[in-house]
Amino acid sequence: MLRAKFLNYIENERRYSTHTLIAYANDLQQFHDYLLQAYNLENSVNAEPEMIRSWIVSLINTPLQTRTVNRKISTLKSYYRFLQKEKLISINPVKTISGPKTAQKLPEFIEKDKLAKLLDELLIGTDYHSVRNKLIIELFYSTGMRLSELVQLKFSDFDFSRSTVKINGKRNKQRLVPVTTTVLQLLTTYSDIQKKETENEYHVFVFSTKKGKQMHPRVVYGIVKNTLEMITSLEKRSPHILRHSFATHLLNNGADLNSIKELLGHANLATTQIYTHNSFEKLKNQYKQAHPRA
Repeated sequence: MLRAKFLNYIENERRYSTHTLIAYANDLQQFHDYLLQAYNLENSVNAEPEMIRSWIVSLINTPLQTRTVNRKISTLKSYYRFLQKEKLISINPVKTISGPKTAQKLPEFIEKDKLAKLLDELLIGTDYHSVRNKLIIELFYSTGMRLSELVQLKFSDFDFSRSTVKINGKRNKQRLVPVTTTVLQLLTTYSDIQKKETENEYHVFVFSTKKGKQMHPRVVYGIVKNTLEMITSLEKRSPHILRHSFATHLLNNGADLNSIKELLGHANLATTQIYTHNSFEKLKNQYKQAHPRA
């Protein structure tokens, strides 16, 4: 079956994540169902551009977000490129098709002073959960890593002599990111408490269950959400807010955009450039406050 062969290709050769695989599989099934229902066409190899445009129009007329529609179009483009590669089609019917424009949403972030106050005043005590929770917040904000990257962290990823952490990012792309002395000291304290708490001398993953398995992302998300409620009224209080804050604060303090791109693990600079809009908004506000004729 072509769809199964394509999904196997993007999983094993392109190294797409499980989440992406599921999304692609659902998109292709939905497209297949539409072709069957609207055109009585069972084989997507024979789909023509107008059929694909018709499907896109049907998606736009639903409550789906524009970003979701564009992702489905991207799925089809990848699928038909694969069919070309396999010499099953000569022309990609999606090549000239473009999706609806997506309104650019500026990433939300937390003000630097609020985060600094939170990290300074966050009580850690000596109990396992307090130390673990503060370490989680410190790591997110001081490295800009993603939630999926944090739960994969191993103690062996930290290099104390160089003050760095190796982060395993999207598509298994690794990057080295500096870590603060505060993080390294907190990690040492946490490791000692963890061994006593779990009666286990050796843990592979930094954030793990008592049985040594990776902590579930939902648990980490809940910790961050509950902690950030102390300082912000933003509707979304997630690990990604800390990632946005990390990037925005670096840029506002003069960091080079290319350096921020590498720290975040972005594939291209265009993704990182969205943070310049936040900095420009800040500049405009300062101008309005400071200029006598603004």
